[in-house]
Order: sequence, then structure tokens, then C-alpha cells
Amino acid sequence: MNSYLIIKVEGRNIPKFLHRCKNNNINILNMNNISHKEVIIKINQKDYDKLLKIRSIYKLTIINNEGYLKFKELFNKNKILIIISFIGIIFLIFLSNTIFDIDIISTNNELNQKIIKELQNYGIKKYSLKKGYKNIENIKKKLKEKYNDNIEWIEITSIGTKYEIKIVERKINNSIQNNEYTNIVAKKSGVIRKIYAENGMKAVDLNTYVNKGDIIISGSIIKDEKVKEYVHAKGKVYAEVWYNVSINFPLEYTEKVYTNNKSKGLYIKIGNKYISKSKYDNFERKSIKSIKNRLIPFEIGIETQSEVKIKNDKYTEKEAKTKAIERVKEKILQSLDNDEYILQEKTLNFTSKGSKIVLNMFVSCYEEIGEEVKLIPEENNEEEQNQNQN
Repeated sequence: MNSYLIIKVEGRNIPKFLHRCKNNNINILNMNNISHKEVIIKINQKDYDKLLKIRSIYKLTIINNEGYLKFKELFNKNKILIIISFIGIIFLIFLSNTIFDIDIISTNNELNQKIIKELQNYGIKKYSLKKGYKNIENIKKKLKEKYNDNIEWIEITSIGTKYEIKIVERKINNSIQNNEYTNIVAKKSGVIRKIYAENGMKAVDLNTYVNKGDIIISGSIIKDEKVKEYVHAKGKVYAEVWYNVSINFPLEYTEKVYTNNKSKGLYIKIGNKYISKSKYDNFERKSIKSIKNRLIPFEIGIETQSEVKIKNDKYTEKEAKTKAIERVKEKILQSLDNDEYILQEKTLNFTSKGSKIVLNMFVSCYEEIGEEVKLIPEENNEEEQNQNQN
């Protein structure tokens, strides 16, 4: 690796000095004229001794270096960190290729125990080194052939320092379609605004207040005041639901202001502690590339550090009230689906207590409140009662 020096030359007659360099076979790789008395040149490090011999009254100042010298300088500055990092990388490579756990995903415990023993025979067990792709494929093939009557599909996946074994058993599909009878009931109290009944009979009218558990769409089909049949009730029920919300909101707040200053560097993380260099008092770090192990809390990598200025300020009571209302609405909206929304909100009470405010609000929402509940036909109820009496 070649080494280069960036040198500032100062003197009365710069062209004469450059001509002297040419006569002495000093190759100037790059040149930047500062003034008629100053120039910055780039030369090979091996030509530096020649330059010293011909400098005469000219002043030479090394302002930077490149190539091997730069690498050597950076290495000496970060020698301890680099050595620790190198040892850490070797250690992590070893750990990341060691199996510390084997997890079999299957509900058949008897089959699981058989597969565990087979895997041990193939060298897949705790504290052994991982297998290559071709080896894993060959093991899967042999297991599939041996347990062909029991296994429909098997997958062996390496996740960190763990092997996850997924097994799908070979079974005959004996599933029966579920046609049980149901009602649609209210899972919350509110005023009914819309009912979409796909199957079953509407049990309440629009704009009716219902309590939690009331039947809204019935699975009992009634005609002439008698139940003619039972069905699996389906549909959606939307109602206006009310909430009383109380929130404490601080008057003082801390804000992060991001500057455009960024830098990259090496870091080591042991547990929650970082070892790294930074030129910023406050910054946020983002890992670009890293090597880590799930079993041991050790990580090494390259990160970006973004400078952050911390700004402490205060809200006025009016600003805090507005922010508190926005916070309440945001939290409620997060709990609603796409077809649900806030109808109205109203402040009930507002007080200031030292460094915070206390806000009580009334919020009404348009929500889907229907849920299916199993319906037991009346004749079945009568049979159960007779059996109990006997």
C-alpha cells in the first residue's frame, strides 16, 4: 500500500521551488495554489527525504497523509477498540454457528420425541455446530422417508443460535362444517344507528338504546308468535357509544431538534452499555451493520450518529388543553377500525395543577358492537331440564 503526504510549502518564489522538485525527480501528484507564496502539494512518502534536502529557505509543513500512513495513524488511535472488536467478531462467529436450542413445532409429543432422537443421530443437538444447507436437506429427506406415514412435511430452519423444526403430520381431513345456531348480541351499550342483517331477524329498532348482552339480530325465526326455525345469525350492528375520558397533560416539555450533523463510526455494545467515540454531546445512534448473538449480550458494528439539540420549553394552559384533546382523540382512533369514527367530543372539566393540567372529556363514537353468541334451541333446553329432573 503506497503512502502519500500532503505538504504546505511557503516561500518567496514558489515556481522556482517546483522547478527544483522536477530537476530532482520528485513527482508532484497533486497541487493546489493558495497564493503566490503558498502552495499545497501531494507527493509519495518516499520522496520526502529528497524534498527536505532541496527545501533551502522554504518552509515545509505536513498537513495530512494518505494511504498506508493514514491507515497506520487511524489504527494507532483506535488500536484497543480494533483489537477488542476483532476478538469479539471471532467470538461471535463461533457463537453464531453453535446450536444452543432446538424447538420442535408440532402437537404430537410422541412423534416429537422420535424426531429429537433421530436429529441427535445426525448431529443436530445442543452445543453442536450448525450443519450446511446440503446436509440439512439430506437429513430432511431421510426423516421424510423413514416417517413417511406420519409426516406430510418437515422444515429445519436456523434462527440465530436455534434450530426450529416444523412438522406437519399426515392426517385424513375429518373436519365438519360448523352450522351451529347463533344470535348477534351487543358487546357494548349504546344507541343503535345501523343494522345489516345477512341472516336472522332484527330484534331491535334503529335509535334504540341497548345494554351489553342484549340480542340485536336473533337466530330464532319467529312467525305467528312461534319459533319456526333456528339459523346462524350473521350481520353487523353499528351504534353510538359514549366514553368519559380523563387525562393528565404536562405544561413543561422536552423537544428534540435534529441538526444536519452526522458521523459514522465503530461501536461495541455490551449489555446496554455502548463503547464508541462521538464528537456530539447529544446524539441518536442508528446501527448500519452489526454482528450480535442472542445468547450473549455482545454486539459489534458500524453506526451513524445524528446530532440532537435538546430544547426545554413550556406550554401555555391553552396549548396544553389543545394538545391533551388531540392526544385523547388519537388514542381513541387507534382503537377503532376503518369503518368506525368519532362523532363528537366535549370538554366536561378543565383544571390546572402545578406543572400539569387535568382534562375530563365526553367522547361519542360510531362503532360496530355486534358479536356472535351460541344459541341453544328451546327444545334442547326442555330436554336438558327433563334429564335433570329425572
